Amino acid sequence: MAVVAVIFGLLVIASLFIPEFIPSKSMDKMPDPVIILVSGFLGTGGFLSLVGLNWWGDKVSHGWSIEQFGWWLAAGGFATYAISVAWHYPGSAFSWGVPLSLGLGSVIRAVSIIMIEQSVRRTLAEVEDHKHE
Repeated sequence: MAVVAVIFGLLVIASLFIPEFIPSKSMDKMPDPVIILVSGFLGTGGFLSLVGLNWWGDKVSHGWSIEQFGWWLAAGGFATYAISVAWHYPGSAFSWGVPLSLGLGSVIRAVSIIMIEQSVRRTLAEVEDHKHE
């Protein structure tokens, strides 16, 4: 999903610089500020999600934080796009339903990172407690 967010963000931003390029018919009616918001959230969110997911540093929790922030941004971008499409084409459920589903998937991943981190911290605390017994 993160790769989809990056690609989608790049396509959306390209449409600002190449007026004849319209990656989605529903985008044709979006105002430029919405296009900038969508592309910024999706591109940045997808990129940060990939960086966090493939974190190479010593502190795993830092990678989790980066990935989680990326997923929240991606979710915002997908949701903003879905709302804009639904506003202009309410009868086109597939056109706004797909990005809404991707946004929901992004939220689910962000929440799952919270749950993973809490579980790991609990396990580490239990291990520490057993060391001192």
